[in-house]
Amino acid sequence: MKGLILIYLITVVAALVALRRPKIGLYVYICFSVLRPQSIWGWAGDLNSISLLVGVALLVGWGMSGFGDWQIGRGKPIVTAFLVFAGWSALSATQAVNTGRSFTAIVELSKILLPFLVGVTMLKDEKDWKPVLWTIVLAQGYVGLEMNMNYVLKGYNSAVDGFGGMDNNCFGVSLVTVFGLAIALAMSTKKFSHRALAAASAALILHTTMLTNSRGALMGLLAVGGTALIILPKRPKYLIPFVLAAVLAVRFTGPELAARYASAFVSGDSLDSSAESRLDLWADCLRVVQSAPVLGLGPWNWRAVSSSFGWTQGKSAHSVWMETAAETGVPGVLALLSIFVLAGFKVWAISRERLTDANREEKAVAAGVILSLVGFVVSGQFVSVTGLE
Repeated sequence: MKGLILIYLITVVAALVALRRPKIGLYVYICFSVLRPQSIWGWAGDLNSISLLVGVALLVGWGMSGFGDWQIGRGKPIVTAFLVFAGWSALSATQAVNTGRSFTAIVELSKILLPFLVGVTMLKDEKDWKPVLWTIVLAQGYVGLEMNMNYVLKGYNSAVDGFGGMDNNCFGVSLVTVFGLAIALAMSTKKFSHRALAAASAALILHTTMLTNSRGALMGLLAVGGTALIILPKRPKYLIPFVLAAVLAVRFTGPELAARYASAFVSGDSLDSSAESRLDLWADCLRVVQSAPVLGLGPWNWRAVSSSFGWTQGKSAHSVWMETAAETGVPGVLALLSIFVLAGFKVWAISRERLTDANREEKAVAAGVILSLVGFVVSGQFVSVTGLE
């Protein structure tokens, strides 16, 4: 009961503050979207409406403040790509196989798009956007802490069951996407206490990723590690955290998990049924793209028609890119992919600047953003993560 009262108190206060200071409401909304209190503390009572309450207050406050500052600068191509993807998805929905499913998907997409627009129009400098990074990392670190406590103290691997409505694969992708940011904060933060907090979050996120038993997440982690070796300065203070992370990952990966992860690297006739079915699913998605290359089946409609290809009803394509291509056509998937590619391109120049004391923190954060983008794009090829973007 005390947990329920506390969460609702935070929600009400955040909603009231968001009317005058939308940025505060945005931080809380992001925190809830990662932390998912209804999943962690659902035993305390009904928490399903808290994000809606904060989200509505956030949008009202944004409107009362004049909808922010639309002088977005170098972020304009990314915002444009997101708006194009949303608009194309809405157009695709009008001719969908099942329009009801598609229009529900558009409503869910708006829950990502609108807060995104609040952020890009109101977070203008480091004191505004850095709390977003810390909110995401600490919230995901706490989720990792809960999973590790279940694993160590209760002897039950709850991560393999997924989290917050996500199965183990989607949950693994969400963890991989935040791991790079956690490492970046651990490397760049000047205060020892802050660095320790970020490092602890990174360790918890990494170990929880391994506990998900997701081979797609593993591929994302490997891509993150390879990218880190390319973009990070070749100095011990930057490379040691990744070496330690790799050692910890190997040390705490038991024989059962190791055997499953090793199966991700077999080829040909050695593929297990899960890996082989992914290839068949992707081939079927490409058949849909060939027959409907412009508007696709409509958002959220692949799973509605998967049975017509011989799969079970509601079967996922196990690839965010393949499933999006089948549902919104080639223009839709290119617009979605462009969001991440353009963001990576924009911060790449920052990450490659000559290292100085003045830009050390900015370079590290830019590198962390790139690592997160790489982790999502790669692992997303093996997992359908609707709404995680």
